[in-house]
Amino acid sequence: MWCLPNDNSKAVITAAEQIHSAHRECYLHLPKTAIVFFMSKGTDYLLEHYNAVEMDEPFPRFLNRCPIWEIKSLQVCFLDGGRGAPQAADTIETLSALGVKNIIAVGMFGAFDERIHIAEIITPQKTFVEEGTSLHYYESIDASFPNHNLFNIATSLLNINAYPIVSTDAVYRQTFFKEQLWRKNGAVGVDMETSAVFSVSHYLGLRATALLMASDIHPIRPDAPKWEWHMTTEMRCHLAEQAITLARQLFQ
Repeated sequence: MWCLPNDNSKAVITAAEQIHSAHRECYLHLPKTAIVFFMSKGTDYLLEHYNAVEMDEPFPRFLNRCPIWEIKSLQVCFLDGGRGAPQAADTIETLSALGVKNIIAVGMFGAFDERIHIAEIITPQKTFVEEGTSLHYYESIDASFPNHNLFNIATSLLNINAYPIVSTDAVYRQTFFKEQLWRKNGAVGVDMETSAVFSVSHYLGLRATALLMASDIHPIRPDAPKWEWHMTTEMRCHLAEQAITLARQLFQ
């Protein structure tokens, strides 16, 4: 437990202070909806197929500033959210400080359930927390959840399945025993960011949901064939287009 019940002190640094820190000033004001890619090629696809404009200043998060773009006709911005729960939380905190209210997280997950096929897009209905970032926001948290309204819009509009997943910090500690326990809890796959996206968004009063594509299927047993990477540029582009479809619905 790292979020202490008797700790009412102020944070040493906040997203708002980071944005307007002594060594840089920021005058960005973002639209209400942001698409946050936790994978490569997503931003490239939107830049190629939509009239996106790079904003005048880089996105001023603490961990690695980056470009951010806006599609003005849809009142949506998009960027690469980084990798892992700490950078995801940094991105969400900074988006919130700059006026964003709706988060569409887009990324990949490794599946370990026979119900899932390669390239299937799901929206997590629940994400078990096995990353450390969320434990700095809540005294106790076993799982985090998407915003109910955005979740319902995503499942009905895109006609995709909803399952629990797990988010973990430890890429090399996804053991066969642990994945079996995850399956028993109903989870179908694993990523690194979604539980933090949901928990931090809820903490800040934002609405968040996620669209994840199965990039690979993990072997169920040690003697099964090794997993292989299957994600292609075409699969990434399709996933990015689904995110735009959802963002367009929020704009209407």
